[in-house]
Amino acid sequence: MRVVGGQFRGLNLQAVKGQQTRPTSDKVKESIFNILTPYLRADMTGLDLFAGTGALGIEAYSRGIKDVYLVDKSSRAIAVMTANVQKTHQEVDFTIWKQTAAQALNHLAQEQVKLGLLLLDPPYRLRITPQIVENCLQQGLLKQGALIMLETDYLLPETRPSQCQLVTRKQYGQTFVEIWQYQGEEDD
Repeated sequence: MRVVGGQFRGLNLQAVKGQQTRPTSDKVKESIFNILTPYLRADMTGLDLFAGTGALGIEAYSRGIKDVYLVDKSSRAIAVMTANVQKTHQEVDFTIWKQTAAQALNHLAQEQVKLGLLLLDPPYRLRITPQIVENCLQQGLLKQGALIMLETDYLLPETRPSQCQLVTRKQYGQTFVEIWQYQGEEDD
């Protein structure tokens, strides 16, 4: 597993041992970021929720966003993502939290963080990706124009929040990826 583009291209990343964490393959990650990169800006803050190794958040940083929150509830995942972030020598631009998704979203709302990029790749068995987006919308966490990447093992329903526009939908074997763009107001 490695960073596939940007300033850290080729940087090898550690994986979490065991079956608890399922990293996004390099092929899928490269495809996702080939779509996202034209939208990424240096003034964006990103959230890699269910971060596991932190690979998606590190990839986003490598391709130009300024700050990244990496969140996972697993101690093993936190140890691996911390080691992976240290390999970038940019630790100051990453915030790592050992929290549940709900705790992290509440924490971000309390700090009045506005996200420009939301990366959602929860454990497939949870099937909670659309609900997380709704929670982000209800808490006012997304900047106007924010990008939302959802990775699942099932085709998401055609319905999505009215404030979100579908940018693209792709299938890679058993993996489904959708990218949405938030079109609502920041005060929603």
